[in-house]
Amino acid sequence: MTAVTEILQTAGPLFSLGALMVLGIVCGFLARLMRLPTLTGYLAAGIIAGHHGLDLLSKEHIGGSLDLGQMLTDPVNDLAMALVLFVLGGQFRIHRMGSVAKPTITLSLVEAAFTFITVSLLTWPALGSLVGACLLGIMAVAIAPATTLAVLDEYGAEGSTTETLKLLTALSNIWAILAFEVALLILFATQGAETSPVEILWDLGGSLLYGLLAGTTLIILQDRTGHGNYSLPLLTVLLLTIGVCKATGVPHMLAFLVTGAVVANRSRFFEPIVASMGAYAQPTFVLFFVMSGMHLDFHLFAEASGLLIVSIYVLARLIGKVVGARLGMQLSKLQLPSLTGKGSPPIGLGLLCQAGAAIALASYASTYDPALGAQLLNIILGAVIIFELIGPLFVKYVAVSAGEVKLGHLLTHAPHQDRTSWRRLLRRVFHGRKWKEGSTDTTILVERIMRHAPAALKESDDMDAVLQFANHSRFNHFPVVSQSGHFCGLIALHDVEELAYDRHMAHLITASDLLGLMPEQSSLTQDTNLREARIFFADFPGNTCAVVDHQQNDKLIGMLERSEVLHISRKLSAHNADATSSASF
Repeated sequence: MTAVTEILQTAGPLFSLGALMVLGIVCGFLARLMRLPTLTGYLAAGIIAGHHGLDLLSKEHIGGSLDLGQMLTDPVNDLAMALVLFVLGGQFRIHRMGSVAKPTITLSLVEAAFTFITVSLLTWPALGSLVGACLLGIMAVAIAPATTLAVLDEYGAEGSTTETLKLLTALSNIWAILAFEVALLILFATQGAETSPVEILWDLGGSLLYGLLAGTTLIILQDRTGHGNYSLPLLTVLLLTIGVCKATGVPHMLAFLVTGAVVANRSRFFEPIVASMGAYAQPTFVLFFVMSGMHLDFHLFAEASGLLIVSIYVLARLIGKVVGARLGMQLSKLQLPSLTGKGSPPIGLGLLCQAGAAIALASYASTYDPALGAQLLNIILGAVIIFELIGPLFVKYVAVSAGEVKLGHLLTHAPHQDRTSWRRLLRRVFHGRKWKEGSTDTTILVERIMRHAPAALKESDDMDAVLQFANHSRFNHFPVVSQSGHFCGLIALHDVEELAYDRHMAHLITASDLLGLMPEQSSLTQDTNLREARIFFADFPGNTCAVVDHQQNDKLIGMLERSEVLHISRKLSAHNADATSSASF
């Protein structure tokens, strides 16, 4: 550990952030291989890098008298929360909420009220404080927006259930913030606290005001700076708003929900702004989740009393979310056809993630009652360990069960034995592609550029075998061969998706039934040249075709990718053009 400390102290805090990102990428990749949400890997990376492991951001490691670890963590957390809340705020579209607004709001209010009552009543005896139990009940309403949105986006979930989950997440945080402020106002009024109720009202009014100003400013800046630049105005407004909120002591979570709602309803910039976030938001989210994992303190479970309260809180919140959401759907008469079938999970399981929002409320309570705030914060931190580990799994489970996740997003894309070998890959990296003098697109054959010995399905394979094969294939078209290895055709991924969620048909289907492209439509011979392959792909609907050996009665010997054909054609054209130019001199 001494060597690690010396390296980090010499390299500085930015090197520590880079190390956190590398660790997050590696653990995220391993999580994907295990069919877990990527952010679960990020959290695991944070546990490894935190004080339970390497402790990469400690004063001892990065040096200095200031707590640079906290100085780096706070801006990353604030920016990540701002980006996510801005996106969630955009879910409040007036023109789209006409038919769903009332039932969804009713569902959210019923679920929030039931969760609050359940958590407050069950934790009151163990906590020994009615005020603390009520504040804990309010915190239980809050849902981690970053975690929920990250899981849904990672799996490309689309549909009524996904939109409802996003809207419920945004509404839950609004109810939690509003109720928390009202609870503090009542607390001060009944206990004669020194803090003026005007400050509580300013927290709400200031958040709304800053959100309106930020949204309006963003629209004006975006209109003035042009439509080709969507990242600079957004980051400028978000960072300034964070600073203003901190300077004036106003909670900024509600402000960014309002900012997103203003931009979505008052301009046409919301969609392109959100689309542009992919270029810079991902590194922020990786660091956010890794740092969240670093702050998970497992020592909170060491004491029996702490473990008891945390366990009661987790159980009470689980009951409140699941039962409350089910009751809310019945009272609101909200129709979600994808979750009404037998065996469908309750939508409340998708509302369990909890982290930043609840922690922020607990920290906020500490500014008014340090002792009570510290106690609540410890309970929330203990519960976050559980909810941040199981919550993403349940969000994925609900979205997949609703049939709103395409099969392609569930694939780990771990390649079969047809992947590029390390030796070939390194040779390509260091030496590039070199062509023999005089090579043309008529002399280069596909056998030189295809992927050899590809894995393939058998005609008799059932749906489970097809899904397992698809889960490890690097392609979106899957070759099917006979028992003797002769090519029978290709199965397209979208053909599998249509039947993957139909449990009754899945037992009756074999690979041969799913064939969408016959051999004459989807294969080339190994002696086909590059020009002919390029012409073939001009009319071929897929991105990957089969390569067969006619001398062995159309035996499958390889797979050819459209991108590889186009890439080599461009490189060859450039090479020949340079050769012609040099010869002219």
